[in-house]
Amino acid sequence: MSPVIKAAVIGIGNISGNHLSAISDMPDVTLSAVCDDQPVRADAASEKYGVRAFYSVDDLLREGDFDVLHICLPHYLLAPYAVKALNAGKHVLCEKPMALNVREANEMRAAAAKNGKKLGICFQNRYNPASVSCREIIDSGRLGAVKSVRAAVYWERGADYYLADSWRGKKATEGGGVLINQAIHTLDLVRWFASSEVAEVSASISAKKLSGVVETEDTADLYLEFANGATAAMYATLNAGANYPVEIDVALERGTVSIGEKFVIREQGAPDRVFDVDRPGGSKSYWGSGHAALIRDFYDSVIEDRPFAVDGDEAVKTTAILDKVYGN
Repeated sequence: MSPVIKAAVIGIGNISGNHLSAISDMPDVTLSAVCDDQPVRADAASEKYGVRAFYSVDDLLREGDFDVLHICLPHYLLAPYAVKALNAGKHVLCEKPMALNVREANEMRAAAAKNGKKLGICFQNRYNPASVSCREIIDSGRLGAVKSVRAAVYWERGADYYLADSWRGKKATEGGGVLINQAIHTLDLVRWFASSEVAEVSASISAKKLSGVVETEDTADLYLEFANGATAAMYATLNAGANYPVEIDVALERGTVSIGEKFVIREQGAPDRVFDVDRPGGSKSYWGSGHAALIRDFYDSVIEDRPFAVDGDEAVKTTAILDKVYGN
């Protein structure tokens, strides 16, 4: 039987629940500590899970007993704390967007390599069943090569969302707006489905409804050209009035694969095949259910000492697109 791996989670906000739940469901992983600079948050999680609470990363790294650190912090804190934890000899599983820019992302990659530790990034939508099936179809080659990808994110965020946390909506702390925060998972899928490096990026970003509320964009449209000849068009907005399922269409030489309300495979000369799309219940069901699968795979990569599918070398490719859009 494999030894139990000890985990700690820093940043007890909205997304930490996905991590804490996944850790609790794995018999070979145990939660040993939680950390947040707001004691009320750390204490609540400490009481719920029966583990020690810390109120600073330095204290956690000095006194905590754990192997893997889950970082669920605001964007501007992800890279510096990941580097600090990697240099302290911990494996790191970091929430999106990895970093504010490629320079920070490369610092994380260098720290992981120097210390021989795993670095994983939570682009968990790759692990949603529909995403996995789409990639399997692409890799099989039965519909030919990818020609283009279309993606749309129609979600809703209001002024109250940005007023709830001071780091949101600011260039220095969020790094951008809808593209780096809400739509980054879709951007990552677009690049992943295209199965190639991005060669050219043309983009337009603006604040429409949220102008005057945020320093960043609430709307973005992108046109991407890939080294393999494929192209992509993507639109994302936070002004939709509701949170609709993300739409992605992958056009191949002999058919299309679509993810939206349903998962649809259209192949030349064959009837359409329509399947349900896996979405969990809850107020943010449009996220998909990939978090638990990604976290399980990350721990398996640690146990088996094998590469993790969404490591720093892979995730930085999506960060590089953001750099081009934002002019970093």
